[in-house]
Amino acid sequence: MKNIFITGGNRGIGKGLVEQFSKNHNVIFTARDTNQAQMIVDSLEHDNADYVIMDVGVNESVQNGVKNLKSKISSVDILINNAGILIPGLKHKISAIDTDLDSMMETFNINTIGVLRVCKALTPFMRTNSRIINISSGMGQLEGMGTGSLAYRLSKTALNAMTIVLSQELMEKKIKVNSICPGWVKTDMGGHDASLTIQESTENIMKFALDDNFPSGKFLRNGEVLPW
Repeated sequence: MKNIFITGGNRGIGKGLVEQFSKNHNVIFTARDTNQAQMIVDSLEHDNADYVIMDVGVNESVQNGVKNLKSKISSVDILINNAGILIPGLKHKISAIDTDLDSMMETFNINTIGVLRVCKALTPFMRTNSRIINISSGMGQLEGMGTGSLAYRLSKTALNAMTIVLSQELMEKKIKVNSICPGWVKTDMGGHDASLTIQESTENIMKFALDDNFPSGKFLRNGEVLPW
């Protein structure tokens, strides 16, 4: 039984990951609201899940959340950086020129810097041979980069670059780091026309996270390596 830490576990893919992993592993997830987090815990069939309150966009909140985490478990085997935003006003075909710069900074603060905040606070608490999975997106892929949603795209491209850097810098501690695209998923962000259910996507992510043949410094979807 492994200790899994999942950011943004109160809805969408994060909630799905909590449901999947908690069947057989200890799961601690983050949320910004106590009532929402407790509702998730109460809804589970298993008692292997708990939560800490954390806003990955705020340094003090991350530090307090990790301090609380340390009071619940002795170490972390798998960190899944799932928390992320796609600001509704930037969701569709808004050009780069028309992108709101404050929204751009907010997106980077959560999707990119937020991941770094969590890694900075948590990696000293992670075991040798542990794993980090950054939930990225095909929208951040340089090969075939499209238009629209510039803030989200660039935040995920930067996240992918950070994955490469961390995979090399954490090699000495034998912590493996990868980015994955969860696919186009039926969430509030993905929309109802998406091709995957949350269960299908999270089952794929869990299988990858627990696989004996876990790579490092890669960008993957459904276990298949993608070009950056």
